[in-house]
Amino acid sequence: MPIKSARYRVTIKGGQKVRLAFKGKGKVVEAKNLKTGATHTPAEFAKDKAKRSKKKYTSSDTGKVKI
Repeated sequence: MPIKSARYRVTIKGGQKVRLAFKGKGKVVEAKNLKTGATHTPAEFAKDKAKRSKKKYTSSDTGKVKI
């Protein structure tokens, strides 16, 4: 089902055609594999973003954790 006010583009990633839905200034909100039909929904993108923001990274030069 189309997302309201989204722009769509088809691109090739890893040899597969993928349809991307963009909102705002180029933010991808949905991705659909056109061969298999698998869809990465807006809710899944939000969950991935929240997961990335909670990660802690270590500094290679000091070995200390940066928050």
